[in-house]
Amino acid sequence: MGIDENEREQAILDAAAALLLRHGYHKTTMSDVAEAVDLNRALIYLHFKSKDEIVEALILRELERYGAVFCQVIEADPLGGSLASLYRGMVPVLKQLPLMAAILVRDEQTFGKYLRKPGNLFIHVTPAITTREALQAMQELGVVRQDVNIVAMTFILDALTPAILETLSVHREEPSADSERVGKPSYEELMETMTEMLDRMLTPESGANLQAGKAALLQGVENVQAHFAEFWEQQKKKR
Repeated sequence: MGIDENEREQAILDAAAALLLRHGYHKTTMSDVAEAVDLNRALIYLHFKSKDEIVEALILRELERYGAVFCQVIEADPLGGSLASLYRGMVPVLKQLPLMAAILVRDEQTFGKYLRKPGNLFIHVTPAITTREALQAMQELGVVRQDVNIVAMTFILDALTPAILETLSVHREEPSADSERVGKPSYEELMETMTEMLDRMLTPESGANLQAGKAALLQGVENVQAHFAEFWEQQKKKR
C-alpha cells in the first residue's frame, strides 16, 4: 500500500502544533518535528522547506478548522445570530483549538520571531469587516437595537476583546484559589459576563431577528474561509 502524502503532511502538522504549544517557536526544530512523527528529516523537507512554512501551513489549517467548528456551534446555539453568540461560541471552539487561541492573541512564546518576520502570515489574518461595519450590519438586520451608539460600542468592543482573548494564552497561569480576590477571572467567567452585557445592551425590546443574524454570521465565516483558501492556493504556487 502506498504512502498517503496528505496523511503524512497532516501528521507533520499535528506534531509541529503540539511542539509549538509545548515548547514554543524558538525551542522547536525541524529535527524535533521529524522525531515526533518518526520520519527522516529529509522527508519533512519534502513537504515543508522550513519551519516557517510549517507555521504558515498550521495557521491556515487552524483558520479553516476554526471556521468549520464555529459554524457548528452557531448553528446549534438557540440564540445563535446575536452579537453575544459570537463571544459565547468562542468558549467551546477555542477550548478545542488551543493553537487558534495562540493565533488570535499573537502569542509571543508560541510563534516567537516569526511574528516579526517581514510579510508574515499574521499580517493577512485580519477580520473581513471591521467591528463598526459588523455592528451596523447587525443593526440593519434587526439584531442590534436602533438606538445603540455604534461608534461608542465599537470603541468598547475593540478595547475589551483583545484583553479577553489574552486570557486564552496557553502560557497564561491558571487561575488560583485566590483568583477572584486578586482580580483574575477565568476565561469562562469573562465570556459569560461579556455575553450577558451584550445581550442586555444590544437586544431590541421586541427581540432580535436571530434568523437573519445567524445567516449573516455563517455567510461571513464562509467568505473568510473562501478568502483564505484562495490565499493558501496562491502561497502553495509560490513554493
